[in-house]
Amino acid sequence: MLKKLIYVTIAQVILLATANVADAQSRLSNAPPQSSTPPEVVVEASKIELFKMISLQRDRDVRNLIFRGASPDLLDERGDHALFVAARDGWAEGVSLLLELGAKPNLRNKWGDSALMVAALNGHEAVVKTLRSKGAEINNTGWTALHYAALGGHDNVVRYLLNQGANPVAQSPNGVTALMMAARENRTEAIKVLLEYGADSAQKNQKGETALDWAVREEHRASVELLQRAKK
Repeated sequence: MLKKLIYVTIAQVILLATANVADAQSRLSNAPPQSSTPPEVVVEASKIELFKMISLQRDRDVRNLIFRGASPDLLDERGDHALFVAARDGWAEGVSLLLELGAKPNLRNKWGDSALMVAALNGHEAVVKTLRSKGAEINNTGWTALHYAALGGHDNVVRYLLNQGANPVAQSPNGVTALMMAARENRTEAIKVLLEYGADSAQKNQKGETALDWAVREEHRASVELLQRAKK
């Protein structure tokens, strides 16, 4: 029995000594511990955290995440980039911050929409102005911010874009104009502004339809009357 206890004690001493040596080596080493987390997992975690902070409109956390390596042009699971999400939510301070940290003002999402377009659609005038001041395009090919502002009926944004040089007769790939979009949704104030700046009520899309045709089809009497007067 005594012999067995002696063996156990010796074994414990050896284990303790080995642990102490390993601990000393670890403390004396200047090399940081190596992470076993795959890089793609780190990127995904940063992405999730960045979009969470944008949704909460926490500018300090957004700044810190980007300083730690998150790209200001990251895409979420729907294919929308960080600037697009901030613009869609109307977070003007966040839009300014992302632009300051290198976000591209004319980056498109997978549907071809820009931050300026979604801000115009939702009537976020302050965001629209911030993006425009940083070089956001207004007369790009295809659907434009003016189309979207007219669709949403945001006449203040429509007027701002036109004052910035937006083309009032610009057409989408299928020939749709901002005036047609406003007529479809019965956005009478937007129609008035567009007509004031030179929108053509006789302009046709690829199907040969005018804004008046769209208003008649949707039975929007107020828009029909405005467009009929514009034809005279």
